[in-house]
This record gives sequence, C-alpha cells and structure tokens, in this order.
Amino acid sequence: MTAPHILIVDDDEILAGLLQLTLEIEGYDVSTAFDGAQGMARLAEGGIDLVVLDLVMPRMDGVRFLRLLNEQGAARPPVIVISSTAGNEVSDEFRALGVVAIARKPVEPTWLVDEIARALPAGAANGA
Repeated sequence: MTAPHILIVDDDEILAGLLQLTLEIEGYDVSTAFDGAQGMARLAEGGIDLVVLDLVMPRMDGVRFLRLLNEQGAARPPVIVISSTAGNEVSDEFRALGVVAIARKPVEPTWLVDEIARALPAGAANGA
C-alpha cells in the first residue's frame, strides 16, 4: 500500500519545508503549495488524502480555499488548520468546511503527527 499523500498549503516556505521533512520522516508522501490557489491546483491533480492549511496567505487565503473545497461537492480530504490567527477549537463553521483539527502556530510536530493519524482512515496512517 502506498503512503498517504498530505498537501501542506502555507506561504511560510521555511515552515512548510520543516513540516514536509517531519511528515516524510513519519512515512507520508508530502507536497507543498505556497498559497490557496496553488493548493487548489494541486488538489485538482488528485491523490491528496489530507490537507494541512494556513489561514493567512496571499492570492487566496485559507478560508476561501476551504469554501472552494466545500463547493466541489465530491469527497474532500480532511483539513487540519495551523495558523497564527487561529484558536485551538474547531468552530462549527470550520467543521462544516471539513476542518478536523486546528492549532495556533508554531505547531508542535508531535501534535500534528497525532492529528493526522486520527484524521486518516484506519490503516492509512504512516503508510500502513
């Protein structure tokens, strides 16, 4: 079985790179996009199992990204939001848009790995 594919959408290229390295060490296949528009283009290619999303980005912010993802209607991947402007509780609005967890930056890598494992279907975590 192939490893789950995670898309990181964050305009902070250094943070995105660190998260990518962390998740690859955990056995995930990881892609990055540096704004919501790039993220939507990457999603359109298919094969994404989960999205890690920042909220504040140029061109297309995370909220617009979530709304567009929701409008697609097809099965959408779960989304974990990490943002310097977010609280630690998933609001009803975000939950309705597919957000399964949220954390304020800087995010603890072990928290992110645990949340990804919880959000992915049983047996999919860590390439199992």
